[in-house]
Amino acid sequence: MSRRWHLAQPVLLALEAAAVVIVDPLVSPLLPHALWRMTGLVASPLQLTPILLVVALAGLALGRVSRRWPAFPLSACIALLLAAQMNGLRSGPFDLFDLALAVVFLVWLATRALDTDRPIFFPPLLVAAGMLVLIAILHLAIQNPVRWFIGTFGIVRAALVAFLMIDLVRDLATLNRALRAFLVLAVASAVVGIVQFMLAYLGIYVFTLISPPETAFKPTPIGYVMRASALCITAQHYSSFLVYALPIGLWRLADRRRWRDLLAVGLILTGILVSWNFGAVIVAMVLTLVFPFLRWPHLSLHFALAIVAVMALAWFTGLWQVLYDLSFGDAGVAKGVSQRHTLFGLGLEKISRNPLVGTGPQGFAAYDGNFWGRPVHNAFGQAATELGVAGAVVLGAAFFWLVGRLASASLTDGARRAPAAILLLMVLAALQLAQSEPNLDHVNTWLVLGLGQALLLIRQRDPDGTS
Repeated sequence: MSRRWHLAQPVLLALEAAAVVIVDPLVSPLLPHALWRMTGLVASPLQLTPILLVVALAGLALGRVSRRWPAFPLSACIALLLAAQMNGLRSGPFDLFDLALAVVFLVWLATRALDTDRPIFFPPLLVAAGMLVLIAILHLAIQNPVRWFIGTFGIVRAALVAFLMIDLVRDLATLNRALRAFLVLAVASAVVGIVQFMLAYLGIYVFTLISPPETAFKPTPIGYVMRASALCITAQHYSSFLVYALPIGLWRLADRRRWRDLLAVGLILTGILVSWNFGAVIVAMVLTLVFPFLRWPHLSLHFALAIVAVMALAWFTGLWQVLYDLSFGDAGVAKGVSQRHTLFGLGLEKISRNPLVGTGPQGFAAYDGNFWGRPVHNAFGQAATELGVAGAVVLGAAFFWLVGRLASASLTDGARRAPAAILLLMVLAALQLAQSEPNLDHVNTWLVLGLGQALLLIRQRDPDGTS
């Protein structure tokens, strides 16, 4: 492998340089002018070529180092998870996650792609992602090239995230360590978000990476306050990561019953609350209710009866109405519901006109009557309006196939039952958040889906669970 790679390096660099020189005049005008001002390449005849060549050389250098670092798969997963919670650090159209994804992919390309003894798998999730990319590419015929490029880049990025997570996580030990890193990073992000919220609430210091900053403020039951987002670009992105980490924390707490695990779960729940993303709050409540059924299935009847009894008591005592009044009642937190209903109605109108062809990726923002310039706040509705009904069917098939397979895996005994049940809850959380957020190309969603598919491949390669 080493000799073959050394022989292939100059050929690959030559092909890349030739391809960039050809593509540069076509792609450079589509990118924002701010990028060229930032890099000092405003007057350069070849703007994209120097940037990509520097990135390629940096990737080759990192590849040489990483070949001697056996922990690259886990390190790459941690890098992607960490960058996902720091995507508010950005310059122009690119953020820290884009940089981390590019570096990880280049290192993977340099160290893993040419290894003939290491097969590359394309399971059903990647087939679905590839179909979404293909449908997006076909919409170039009907869409503005600039918007098409930006939208298609988001879908390609999501597919690449899933591919890397599936290819890097090839054994149960790496998967368990990746889940643990997921939890640690979520707790750290929650702490940053809680401190951020308290400083703003107490009037000490206001800091947010949400753009524009005034949109970070929202009416809540405790007043008009700034939503926590930590180092993320939106409160939704921040809270979704915490929601996905919640099942990991709950399972560790149930297994070990240590105070630090209880503290971790408490910090995650508090971090979700101060984001004031009520979709995430509701999903966190649902996960907390469903978790005991998966952790202690032999007590399912007891849990079901207890939940029914508590709900009946809350209804007849009026507690349910009090909770509604404090949250969705007069507090004003549901002010965006009307906007989302309108967007969904416009989406249904678009589908009824031509269900086979969408507006193109991110093209619904320019649809007639969409005064907010936003997508439908439902991942499947977003896919249907932007990529046609076929896009929604592909996305739905990927979700429900993964849920069914993980549910089956969570019923098995042995060391893989716990990660299977945890990932089932994480994918279910992603499915629920997809009902209220445009998560078609959301990186957190595809990180979770990629981990779920990775576990299924591990089971397929080792059905007896001996390794």
